[in-house]
This record gives sequence, structure tokens and C-alpha cells, in this order.
Amino acid sequence: MVQMDAAELASQARRGRFVEVLPQLLDVARSDADPEQAWQAAMGAIEILYWQDGFVEAAELAERVVRGAPPGSEVNDQGFPFVDAIIDAQLRGGVPAEPRLRDLADRLAPDSYLRERLLSAADESAAGSWEAPDRSYDFGAPVRPVDDSVIGGELLSEDFSTLNPKQKRVYWQALYETRDFPRADDIFRTLGESPEQFDLCSWMAGCYALQGEVTLGEELLIRAHRDYWPFTIWDTLPTSQVVDPVIGKAITARVREYYLTQPVGPEAEA
Repeated sequence: MVQMDAAELASQARRGRFVEVLPQLLDVARSDADPEQAWQAAMGAIEILYWQDGFVEAAELAERVVRGAPPGSEVNDQGFPFVDAIIDAQLRGGVPAEPRLRDLADRLAPDSYLRERLLSAADESAAGSWEAPDRSYDFGAPVRPVDDSVIGGELLSEDFSTLNPKQKRVYWQALYETRDFPRADDIFRTLGESPEQFDLCSWMAGCYALQGEVTLGEELLIRAHRDYWPFTIWDTLPTSQVVDPVIGKAITARVREYYLTQPVGPEAEA
């Protein structure tokens, strides 16, 4: 039987078959037959492992593919998810990151972008710059004033319910830029509407989680799913939510199951 390549496997996973396809992605990622396919498959596999709390395994996979990449490999042009996986194995699994980051960097060419990212992360680790890097969205921050830098700020004086869909999208963005969660919360509770933008739904989910309203945070994460779009053809699932210490509080069993079983991205629209 002909084995599918990394992009085909990622596409199969995005049809809602993440758990089923993961072993095949891991087989390709751990194979020495094609180093380019290995790192591409690893990208998709790492993202699925995050949703299974497999942070230590994800870091081991990242380390393996970087070590196995030949000179000139396109893995040198990548940063995510390989650097992040090693960092998150420390934050979520207690595995020291700095020595792994430096060891991998030493194996790469001096002009490698990945080497630069690895060394930068190692320096930050040594300086104690990240114990739990805040990949969140200033949850709980005070509302900022509306000034000329806020795109769509003029819409915030309008009645949200009277706006057309395009205006509403800009309105939500302006609420995020000003961190005006109270107004976003009011719209959600009274009108039942939420942003179309993935990051903005995630922001609201985190705000609810911070307040202890996990059920509402859960609902916003479910809504965010429909708006996630993979960045590359090897992407499978978003990872920013599961590593965020605030949003993570709203990742209940229901949310985890939903993300691991529902089609996403282009496959959800097929």
C-alpha cells in the first residue's frame, strides 16, 4: 500500500479524523526515509499531540526531526512548532528546555532561521524570561481609550445591532484593540453574537475563564473552531489555546473532544 505524504495525511486529519490519523503522521515523522516529509508530518502530529496533553512526546518528536534533517533542509526555515514544542515540554511536562535548545542549534548552519529561534529561546530561558509565557491577550486588562490608532473606533459609538456583517467584524476588532470585554460580553449575552475571528473568540473565552465562567469560555472556544484556518498545508489544529494558561481553563473534555473530532479549515467546507 502506498503511504500518503504529510500534506495528504494532514488533510485526512482535518476531516475530523485527528486521533485516527495521528499514528500515520507519527510513522512518517519518525521515518528516516524522507527527512523533508518527516518534518512536515511532525508539524501536524505535534499539533494533535498538544490536544492530547502529549507535550513531552511532541518535544521528543521535534528534537528527532531537527536532529535528522540534512544540511539545506527546509526545516531550517521553520520556527513553529519545533521551538515551541521544546519550550512547552518544560512548561507543561517539566523537561528542561535550555540544553535541548542549544544542542539542536549547534547542529544547524549559522545562517539557519531555526537556529536563530532556538538560540533566542535558550537565552530567554537562561534569563528566566518565561516561566509561563503569556500567549494570551491581556486578559483582565482595563479598557483602553478609543483613539485614532483604533481601526473602526468610530463604529463603537453605533448600535451594534444595526450594523451590517462587515461593520460588525470591524466593530469586534475595535473591541479587542481597546480590550473592551464588558461591551463584548454584553453583546454576547443580550444578542447571542460573537466574533467571526478565531483569535477574538479565543480572547473572549479567556476573559470568561479568568472570571471563572468556564461554561461561557467553553462555548466561545466551540464557536472559535469554525473560524480556524490552517496556516500551512501540514497544519492540523491550533495550539495557542491549549498552551495558554488562561484559555486552558476553558478547555474542558467537551472542547477537547470537539476539536479532535470535527472537520476544520478547508476540509470543513468541502
